[in-house]
Amino acid sequence: MLLHTPNVLRPCSAKLNSERRNSIPVLILASLLFLWSCEEAEVGEPSGNVIAEVGQAKLTLEEATAKIHPSRLHLDSADAVQEYRSQWVRDQLFADEAKRLGIHESESFREAMEQFERQLLVQMLFDQYKQREGTPEVSRDQALRYYERHRDQFVLPERHVRFRHMISSSFANSNNARTQLLRGVPWPDLVDRYSVRPEYSHREASRFQPLSTALEDLPEMAQFLGVIGVSEVSPIRLIDGEYHFVQLVENQAEGTVPELDWTLEQIKKWIAVEQQRSRINAYKQNLIRQAEANRQIRLYD
Repeated sequence: MLLHTPNVLRPCSAKLNSERRNSIPVLILASLLFLWSCEEAEVGEPSGNVIAEVGQAKLTLEEATAKIHPSRLHLDSADAVQEYRSQWVRDQLFADEAKRLGIHESESFREAMEQFERQLLVQMLFDQYKQREGTPEVSRDQALRYYERHRDQFVLPERHVRFRHMISSSFANSNNARTQLLRGVPWPDLVDRYSVRPEYSHREASRFQPLSTALEDLPEMAQFLGVIGVSEVSPIRLIDGEYHFVQLVENQAEGTVPELDWTLEQIKKWIAVEQQRSRINAYKQNLIRQAEANRQIRLYD
């Protein structure tokens, strides 16, 4: 929940949008690596059940299922494999054409590979560091002391909403999920059964967001949040090949103070993020100091 306080809380609003933006460099790198590694795929015979061939490259059923998200396989494994195979065939054809044109030998391609390799190495370095160090533990007392120091500032500057967002691969799945939700089937069960992005659907259902930024990357769905009542469910909408609906779960009016328990949990998360960021910054500075001490860095005018 976004709270009206200077640098007190910085919630992750429009998380779905930011996840898509952050994944773009990785997707580009994956495409480049796919093109670069095509020749590697042609070496040797693959072990497993071959389900597609393009030139000398072969795709096995085992390779395909390993790349498909488990939730997608759970919904319809045959359709998921067919969809992945079709995409693989197209990518392989396009990559072969790019190779025929010599794109993989161009200077711009090599520069792009080097740039994205550096970015991926840096990202994985700090991901590995965070995994090794773990998430900082923040006690309720720490959060409560922070809250007490800033109590007067914890006021909502605008209406906030908590909602559920279902994203399904077919109208049938979306309609089944909507019907069962109205009948009282628990949301977690529906997410696990019908959502193509279960982690997102679980996470978003548990947090408040400013109405002005909720689902800002999906304005057609965002408009429903402003007109439906608590517990009401929106109609199903087809957007970019996926079926969406939302349910408004809870509403907090502008000017109200959020519940203490919820606020403390958000403060604990925020403090943990800040502590983790401080750890990483210290780690970065330590690496720089070590490099300077070892005279690894040389600057020239």
